[in-house]
Amino acid sequence: MPKGLKYDNDYIVGGPANCRVTPHFKLSEYAGANGRVRIHRELAASVQVLRNSLGAAVSIAGVAPAVGLGKDLEGRFVWLTATDFAALEAAACKLIKEGHFIRVEVGGGRLYVEMPDPDHLPPLPPEKALDLAIAVTAGFETSGDPYLQVTGNFDGAGLSFGPLQVNFKTGTLQELFRRFQARDQARLSACFGPLWGEWERVLRLPSRVQQVAWANALSRGARKADFDPRWKAALQAVGSEPPFRAEMLRYAYDTYGRKLIVALAWLRGLMPVRISNFRCLAALYDLCVQQGSLDKAHDAIRGRVLKAGALDEFQLTRIAVEERGRTADPRWRADCISRRLCIIERDPVKVVESGQTAERDNPNLYLLRNTSVNNVERYLA
Repeated sequence: MPKGLKYDNDYIVGGPANCRVTPHFKLSEYAGANGRVRIHRELAASVQVLRNSLGAAVSIAGVAPAVGLGKDLEGRFVWLTATDFAALEAAACKLIKEGHFIRVEVGGGRLYVEMPDPDHLPPLPPEKALDLAIAVTAGFETSGDPYLQVTGNFDGAGLSFGPLQVNFKTGTLQELFRRFQARDQARLSACFGPLWGEWERVLRLPSRVQQVAWANALSRGARKADFDPRWKAALQAVGSEPPFRAEMLRYAYDTYGRKLIVALAWLRGLMPVRISNFRCLAALYDLCVQQGSLDKAHDAIRGRVLKAGALDEFQLTRIAVEERGRTADPRWRADCISRRLCIIERDPVKVVESGQTAERDNPNLYLLRNTSVNNVERYLA
């Protein structure tokens, strides 16, 4: 959630009127007739998810009880409307299955949506949790639809693509496209059109250095963060295809999901605390994507845990991400730690480390539901 918001036990109760609670909704939109605001952050997040699902504007039409709905549930319901009201209702009903809403009803020409009891939010299925974790991690690196992100050679990686920003330098881009070809080469070649032959040639180049050089020549902008429009369009066509989006998700499971399980197993061996809250798991997933593993910080983590004694899952996760962050290049230690703590707290956290200051934010923090994940170890194993 954005900086400046005020909370009372996870209810948003104040802040600048024009502050965006989520990407498409301002704080003022949730104010009652008297100007007072009290809305649970999970409900505000679910309204944004509904807007994303609908793919069109949604308006807050009221926060007061009416027609027998919402009594004694301040902050846990909201009235909505949209140009295509039937589509809004259908989209909201679908989100009941995902645990966003417990009740969806039409009343007085408006749509009433009510969140579950905030003290007993339904757990997330592991596949949905990992999908959301990928989106949160992508939010630190990209904007817009993460599956359509194409980045030029601003960082020496040549060409980076998709929510994980796989790239030529690490060989991950080449590996992902081998998986795409195995899944549906005809569909893949159609995305590239007349560029397909050249793309095949680039993927067959004998060294990553040559592939990075090829991408560098096509990078655009002062910092080379953009890419040639024709190639960008072709790659975005790939990212728009459902089978390839599914393959990217599977690649994330196979590559980083296993690393997450290793980290969870090691922490469980260190202290018998089960890490199941989605915020903790998302922070550790982000660590695995950016830093690979906890290995370099095992001794430091162990020392702090033994000194601290009894810990809950949030405290244990915090120690793990802080100590692993401190093993990064000194230039990036504050950034690494701030990024992970931002996920755990769901708010920007200022960190000063090794002479550097960082306070990372993320437009997708609203996706971090404060609930557990079912059987994540078994799903990812």
